[in-house]
Amino acid sequence: MPARSLRRLLLGWLLAPLLILLALGTLGTVYIARGVAHDAYDKELLDPMLALAQHIVIMGGQPTFNLTPAARDLLLVDAYDNIYYQLSAAHARPIGNLYLPVPAGIGDRALFYDASFSGREIRVAALRIALPDNTSAVLQVAETLNKRDSHMIKILLGMLAPALAIALAAVLLVWFGIRRGLAPLENLQTELAARSHRDLRPVPENHAPEEVRPLVVSLNALLRRLNEAQASQQRFLANAAHQLRTPLAGLQTQVELALRGHLPEHLRPTLAHLHASTVRTAHLANQLLTLARAEPGALPPDAMQRLDLCNLVENAAHEWVPRALEKKLDLGFDMTPAWLVGEPLLLRELLANLIDNALRYTPAGGNITVRCGDLNGVFLEVEDNGIGIPAAAIAKVCERFYRVEGSPGDGCGLGLAIVEEIARIHDATLDISAPDTGRGTLIRLRFPQTHVFSST
Repeated sequence: MPARSLRRLLLGWLLAPLLILLALGTLGTVYIARGVAHDAYDKELLDPMLALAQHIVIMGGQPTFNLTPAARDLLLVDAYDNIYYQLSAAHARPIGNLYLPVPAGIGDRALFYDASFSGREIRVAALRIALPDNTSAVLQVAETLNKRDSHMIKILLGMLAPALAIALAAVLLVWFGIRRGLAPLENLQTELAARSHRDLRPVPENHAPEEVRPLVVSLNALLRRLNEAQASQQRFLANAAHQLRTPLAGLQTQVELALRGHLPEHLRPTLAHLHASTVRTAHLANQLLTLARAEPGALPPDAMQRLDLCNLVENAAHEWVPRALEKKLDLGFDMTPAWLVGEPLLLRELLANLIDNALRYTPAGGNITVRCGDLNGVFLEVEDNGIGIPAAAIAKVCERFYRVEGSPGDGCGLGLAIVEEIARIHDATLDISAPDTGRGTLIRLRFPQTHVFSST
């Protein structure tokens, strides 16, 4: 079922009755205008009728008019309509240019009615006239409806033009009112859409209208429960990782000491396998602990500091160069000063995960380059010419515990997930692509201007 728009629903409920009222008003206006036009011109139609009635005489026992044709035409002339007349008496042939039956019930007061003559609609006035011979005749005068229709159209335009203007103004006011009325909902939607999926801060309730406030209160209650669940999960993750680190470090030390001592040869492969598993598990515990620290809300308010990213990368070089030499990899650095505001420990973890990934997935003899600087904004890049990431997997490599199928090594699938979380905390954009050479991986982070400061 398609989603319904609240704006369209309100417009429908408000504008539909307005348009219906406008249509009913138009019909009423047509009725009134027609009645006004008939009343006005019916009175005018009486003038030629009364003038003709004054010239009725009895000649040869039959009623007739003692008017010359010119005088009669002068009485019946009209600039817009054709005028017709007919004088009818009992036992006499009707006189005039109108051939209509005489309606019943005609008295000494004029009767007005509509009729059709020669294929045209006409308006007829009928009046019973007393004759000198104590008999009576019926005089009918009719005219076409040209000036009546023209006058009715003018009345309609005069009445409908303001009505349409008012209706248009009402539509605009309704639209503006609905837009203003729905503004709090749109503001709420905009605020929620701009948030990260990790941002579970309550929505401000003070400025919410009375009708929207229960929704905001319920939403905040849901966010609070989600935040508590996330915090509980985060504490569990951090506590578990922290509790595992100490025994794992002790186990790793004991296994390393055992491997350095004199052992029967059949036990050495088992201990070597145990040592590798311990190192891998310790690495996983450290990664989980780092991930817990990178979760929203885990940082204290004063964690962000002003620092030079170049110095942070330079300090990391001393840790990673020996490992690169051990794997016969060329680890190079291209650095210029790059000042920003960030959390030093998390940025070191971010860099460590990027370099660790590059070392893991670059074969011996390969090249790894770490770059940082300030070029239209602070950036950090790690580029290698290793096995690369398939284009289809780039969208998934930042998911937790995701590993590209067929990847060598013993990674745990958390490195880039940690990088993404730390980047999100610093509002940095993370881009993963292939280098210009087409081989390997290029990971680039750009920090927004709000996190960038000059060194002076």
